[in-house]
Amino acid sequence: MIRIRDPLHGTVQLSQLEARLLDSSQMQRLRGIRQLAMAYLVYPGANHTRFEHSIGTLALAGRICREIGISEDEAQQVRAAALLHDVGHTAFSHEGEAVLSGKIGSHEEVGERMIMHGELSDILSENHSPEKIARLPHARMGEIISSDIGADRMDYLLRDSHYTGVAYGAVDSEWLCSSLAFSDGRLLLAERGLPAAESLLVARFTMFSTVYLHKTVRIASRMLQQAMSLAIGDGTLDPRAAIGLSDAQMLDALQRSRQGGKYANRLALRHLFKKAHSFPFLPPAASAKKLERELSDACGCDVLLDVPRLSAQTQIKMRLEDGGAIPLQKVSELVRSISRMQKSRLDTLVICEGKNAKKVAREAKRISH
Repeated sequence: MIRIRDPLHGTVQLSQLEARLLDSSQMQRLRGIRQLAMAYLVYPGANHTRFEHSIGTLALAGRICREIGISEDEAQQVRAAALLHDVGHTAFSHEGEAVLSGKIGSHEEVGERMIMHGELSDILSENHSPEKIARLPHARMGEIISSDIGADRMDYLLRDSHYTGVAYGAVDSEWLCSSLAFSDGRLLLAERGLPAAESLLVARFTMFSTVYLHKTVRIASRMLQQAMSLAIGDGTLDPRAAIGLSDAQMLDALQRSRQGGKYANRLALRHLFKKAHSFPFLPPAASAKKLERELSDACGCDVLLDVPRLSAQTQIKMRLEDGGAIPLQKVSELVRSISRMQKSRLDTLVICEGKNAKKVAREAKRISH
């Protein structure tokens, strides 16, 4: 048994197989990939990585498995899948994925390929089916990892709050884990766990407002995506090779790009664009690109639009005394309110160099009217 000290979960115990998975080159690569991509430019402590998040997700998944009483063999499979759930992330996590997924697939698809072939497959094959582990997050038991009250979400909210210094991500993970059960192939919440589940959803909403959708984080992320798109376009960045890069290696590659380098160099120096204007709507991707070109041409400078992602409505269900289940939205006014508030706080940012902000704002207002 291998023991690791984690700042959130204390001592995390790993089996010999889990320790070997953790020592694989694919998992060690995650040490160089920040959990929150560009957020470190706003929150200096946000340098935690996908590597430590993977360990935390394993720890919480193991706790849930013990609470719901599944077999030891099933628990081992869930723990392995939890440890490997982010192995397919490319540099800068979701921000990089937004550009690369159309070329190489989502991080889930990349991760499945990694698990089913090569070093990870060889290690897993000694005890488990690599194919089963790779696809487990999409199967019945996968809700332990990936549901709205699963191990992945609980850990990233706790971890992101801890390292950004933002106090809004508090989650009573111990009580939540003890309030879960499996019924008819679904992970359900016991009634006693309702306040803890509401607290988790409030934490997620406030972390989105305060950290994930912070204006400056969004600006830096959009500049990164533009640098990556341009670097792919001029042949500097090969999307397939990007799978093996850390954040630092990716930024270095982007700085060598003839077209994307200007954005990457600004990111390296934290010379960020400024908000010129915002639209209270979310245009489709094609419309956003068209509007970017119109504004850039009209103003004679580079103008970018950042369109935020709308997160999915919660799928949590609460178990009833008669054995049935009911969506949390139907029993909690707080959950319904969060869904409404989330939509109202999303807007599309128009960003550019600070010296051009006034003329871009004038043109953006003219176009929007």
